[in-house]
Amino acid sequence: MNDRIRHYGEIVRTSLWLVPALMGCAGFGLAVLLLSWGRGIIRNAGEYWLLYAGDMDSARELLSAMLSGMISMTSLVVSITMVVLTLAAGQIGPRLIRTFIQDRVTQAVLGLFLADIVYLLVVFRTMDGERIDSVPHLAVSTGTGLTTLCLFVLLYYVHRLARSIIYDNVVQNVASELCDAVDALLPEKAAPPIRAEGLRPDFTWLALDRDGYIQAIDTTALVAMARRAGIVLRLEVRPGHFVVSGGEHIAIHPRQAATDDLSKAIRGAFILGPVRTPTQDVEFGIHQLVEIATRALSPGINDVFTAIAVIDNLSAALAHIFDRGLEPTVLHDEDGAVRVVRNVADHDGFVGAAFDQIRQAGHGNPAILIRLTDAIGQLASRAYADDVKGPLLEQLDAVLATGEQTVTIDRDRAILRQRWQQARDRLSRSGFRENHRDGQVRYRTASQPPST
Repeated sequence: MNDRIRHYGEIVRTSLWLVPALMGCAGFGLAVLLLSWGRGIIRNAGEYWLLYAGDMDSARELLSAMLSGMISMTSLVVSITMVVLTLAAGQIGPRLIRTFIQDRVTQAVLGLFLADIVYLLVVFRTMDGERIDSVPHLAVSTGTGLTTLCLFVLLYYVHRLARSIIYDNVVQNVASELCDAVDALLPEKAAPPIRAEGLRPDFTWLALDRDGYIQAIDTTALVAMARRAGIVLRLEVRPGHFVVSGGEHIAIHPRQAATDDLSKAIRGAFILGPVRTPTQDVEFGIHQLVEIATRALSPGINDVFTAIAVIDNLSAALAHIFDRGLEPTVLHDEDGAVRVVRNVADHDGFVGAAFDQIRQAGHGNPAILIRLTDAIGQLASRAYADDVKGPLLEQLDAVLATGEQTVTIDRDRAILRQRWQQARDRLSRSGFRENHRDGQVRYRTASQPPST
């Protein structure tokens, strides 16, 4: 259930309409409140210079001018936002538009403008001298204050919008979201890995009945279903994978337990959609950063500095991942019995997702290959486990091989070899993982003797 709540919460968080709609309703409620109960609060409005003290006709003209001005200003804000989203889609990537849409400041600004328009509309339609005998001074003054606030907010919004399309800020925002996903999905401490057994002979395959990306899996519901049915489920797919209906997605053991009702319930635990989401997919944020880097390295843009900024943030994100444990492969029920064996991302997959495409797109570019080598060398301080050190060494050798084949200048190749050797020496001096009999996991460096 928590997985579903997190998934739908992500949908709400990335919607551009919810916050403005709620603030629009708040504007309507404020107008009704001040028109209904705010008339008798202030008797002599002329004694307070901040309050509106004019007659009915002047109030109607003032509200009409503010309403038309707010509608024009809101149209300007929406137009500016659309222009920025268009530029972001063309230069940074269409999949990064969600980063701009989910920005709370953008949602709040649009909501404030909508709330002010709704408020002015409700107050303006009641300004009829034949139906009311007094001017709602407090309501008119509040409308003036909201409109003035919108003017200052517009200046701040333009400033923030201009900064939001700077590549370094976009990279930092995506990297921050990636680290948040790592904290939410990966356990704080690495646990000894539990090796899952292979498929038993008595099993049957269950296929998902829809095409699309797996956005979330309700693993809690799967464990509960498996416990009630007395079965073991093996998931061959995970969030982020694209599945084609009719494939071999879920193995059910034993075979005879796979009833139609159980199959329908298992399929209901999978949430599929047309796009990937970061709800349960750590690699989603990595791919977003990689997309920025590969677009920056395209011949039409050729922005090496943006790609270098991405490499730096990816190395920081990988260090954060290495400091935490991987998602558990085997899930048990309340009695300790194995119920779900799932497919999870490992360190080899994280390193490959972060560096493979950048290395391929940066072939022949010494600056990118050297920076990749330096980034891998910096990660040596986190490469305690063998399953971390192996992918880093493999990636390091691939970077050197790419440089040897594509870099034509001898000086650049010499620098790349020097940095490669330095990074390899750091990895050779990094710690080794030791599993002790008491169940504790400790690390030692290459210069320390093994524990007994």
